[in-house]
Amino acid sequence: MTLPRIIAFVVLTHTAFGAARVTASLYALSNKASPFTVGVLLALYALVPALLAVRAGRWLDEVGPFRPLLLGTAMMTVGALLPAAFSYAAADVAPLLVASALLGTGFMYVQMTMQNLVGTMSEPGNRPAAFSMLALGFSTSGLIAPIASGFLIDSIGHRVTFALIFLLMTVNVVILMTQRARLPTPPPATAPTETRNAFDLLRYPAVRNVLIVSGMISMSWDLQSFLIPVYGTSVGLSASQIGLVLGSFAAATFAIRLAMPTLSRRYREWQVLVFTLITAGAAFALIPFFNTMLPLMAAAFLLGLGLGAAQPNVMSLLHDRAPAGRVGEALGVRTTIMNSSHVVLPLVFGAFGSLLGAGPAFWLMAMLLGGAGWTAWRRMNVEKHSAPSARDRDDA
Repeated sequence: MTLPRIIAFVVLTHTAFGAARVTASLYALSNKASPFTVGVLLALYALVPALLAVRAGRWLDEVGPFRPLLLGTAMMTVGALLPAAFSYAAADVAPLLVASALLGTGFMYVQMTMQNLVGTMSEPGNRPAAFSMLALGFSTSGLIAPIASGFLIDSIGHRVTFALIFLLMTVNVVILMTQRARLPTPPPATAPTETRNAFDLLRYPAVRNVLIVSGMISMSWDLQSFLIPVYGTSVGLSASQIGLVLGSFAAATFAIRLAMPTLSRRYREWQVLVFTLITAGAAFALIPFFNTMLPLMAAAFLLGLGLGAAQPNVMSLLHDRAPAGRVGEALGVRTTIMNSSHVVLPLVFGAFGSLLGAGPAFWLMAMLLGGAGWTAWRRMNVEKHSAPSARDRDDA
């Protein structure tokens, strides 16, 4: 399976995933759900992935990409069907809760598999460029999903929007079946090895630093998709206007990733990650000062410039510095850390927002990112003098 085909599949899957997240949040909010309830919905997107990610990474290494991709797309297809089949008036929030768990878990399998494919098929020197192309695919779908879902909700309603997401995922399953022969075959079976704790990867400072910063960046990405719909609803924006604000964020991620191959020749990965944390913190601090669409789109664009620069650099660092033969485990640990934060933080910020409003929640996030940016700057200076790869084992 070539890189363009991988990216096309990612765009379709991530479009469905992103549209379902936005639609689920706005569907619940339109039925007078509290910010805490919306936080529960978004937490469920990450709960099961947080528990299964390391095991999923090992399974991927054992069986190859096809079975994880088939399981993931099937789970997402069923997840999109439930809110379309059962109305909120008849079943309350239950279909959305189950759908959130299925969509989040299914997308975890798809995302990890595609990241592993790109890392495996790329030469080390070309890996940042390959991950930049993959990230551009995510940015493309991230731009399409919120805008399309917002306008679809305003024109045809939440349930029909979910039905269209279901149809998109059905098409994706068909595409996957036609591409099966082009996927790498499973590796040959090997003798059982001693069970090891995947989290001992945190013993390597070079890996640990990347995982911590990756978790902070992912947390910020997740919270903007949660807090912006809540805040936009509270200041009276329509679903399509909220979709445009989220789309502005996605457009910025696309722009910065398009420039990333050029920027990566001038700046080291850790310099880019410090920029990411500081810029995202500034954007979160600015958002509560605005209550109309255009200024919020500008603030969301600034946020996207920061967060969009992160993923290619994080993935390149992780593949380069993970111990030999343990890249899949490292991806699993990263996914577990990310999704654990996604479970806890929407609940915390949802409760926080219910009590004090979304504005203080943005400012709290800005302070966390500012502190993380300062810490990352210090770590960047340490990394200048450390071994370039955890494979060297010198810093274990």
